[in-house]
Amino acid sequence: MYAVVANCTAKKLPHAAPARELYRGPSIRRVVSVIDGARKRGVVVELYVISAKHGLVHESEVLEPYDETIANWPRERIKEWAREGDLLEKFQKLTATRTVFLVVTRPYYFAVEDVVCENNVYVLSRYQPNCGIWIKTGNFDKHIELRKLLTERI
Repeated sequence: MYAVVANCTAKKLPHAAPARELYRGPSIRRVVSVIDGARKRGVVVELYVISAKHGLVHESEVLEPYDETIANWPRERIKEWAREGDLLEKFQKLTATRTVFLVVTRPYYFAVEDVVCENNVYVLSRYQPNCGIWIKTGNFDKHIELRKLLTERI
């Protein structure tokens, strides 16, 4: 079983919705499309979102829109935030039971970096992470590499 972990986005629906629908940023919309396509091909995959307000949430969890971000925080504050809630515990459990593909911006990578370093997590990014299995991508083609990983390589 696969799990794709994306990060929340500033653009959201104006009303409560499941996480997979709430976030309207182009990156997460492309990720959702790839997951839907993989499912049509019989791939068992779930979407999780690292939310600046709620931590790690499953795609089906209904959330109210909010206006919070960790994008401009210093690295140590991000790590502190991740330790304060249950984000790291939930992410650790996820990596223990699934092949995880992390498709997040750098601040959200920092939030789960300690767990990534302890496990074989695929990190799709343009920056080289300190840990994990790096799949080099550009800013706008992460979904293309994700599609390949979910349907061709593994």
